[in-house]
Amino acid sequence: MLRTRKATIFRDTTSQTRVTCAICAELASNVSFADTEDASETDMIRFEGEFTEIKEQMYLDKLNNLRDQLMQLEEGTHPEFLRKIKKLEAIYQERLWLNEAFLAFETERIEKEYISEKKAAVREFENRKIELKENLILELEEKRKAIENERITLELTSDSIESKPVTTRKLRRRPNEPLPMPEKRKRGSPDILFIEL
Repeated sequence: MLRTRKATIFRDTTSQTRVTCAICAELASNVSFADTEDASETDMIRFEGEFTEIKEQMYLDKLNNLRDQLMQLEEGTHPEFLRKIKKLEAIYQERLWLNEAFLAFETERIEKEYISEKKAAVREFENRKIELKENLILELEEKRKAIENERITLELTSDSIESKPVTTRKLRRRPNEPLPMPEKRKRGSPDILFIEL
C-alpha cells in the first residue's frame, strides 16, 4: 500500500515526469516493506535521499523544459504560440474581409442616397422655378391690367377735358351792383420792356 502511495505522489502530466515516476515505483518495489516491517532508519533516510534527488531532478527537468519553451517563444517557433498566432491571423483576415464588405456596402448605399437626394433637389428646384415664373407672370399681368385701366381712365378724363372748352359764365348784372373794375395789368420794368421790343 505504501508503494502505491509513493507512486501516486510522483504522478504528473508531462512525459518526463512519468518516466521519473516509473523509476520511483521501481525503487519502491525493490524495497520489500512487507518483509521488513522494522526497517532501519538508515534505509528510510536513504530512501528519502533518493526521493529528494528525484524531486530535484524533476524540478530541473521542468525548469529546463520551461527555459526551452521560453527560448522558442523568443525565437517565435513555439508550437502553441504559432497555433494561436495562426488562429489570430485567421480572425484578423475574417474581420478585415468583413470591414471591406461593410465599407463597400456603405459606400454604395451613400452613393445611392446622394443620387436620390440630388434628383429630389433638382425636382424641387424645377418646381419652384416654374411656380416663381407663374407667380411673376400673374403679377405682371395684374400690373399690366392696372396700367391699362389707368390709361383708359386717363384718356376718358382727358377727352372730356379737351372736348369741352372751358367757358366762364357771365352772369347778368344786377341793378344795384357796381360795375366791375377791369383788372389792371402790371407793367414790367423798363429794362424788361426794352428787351421785349
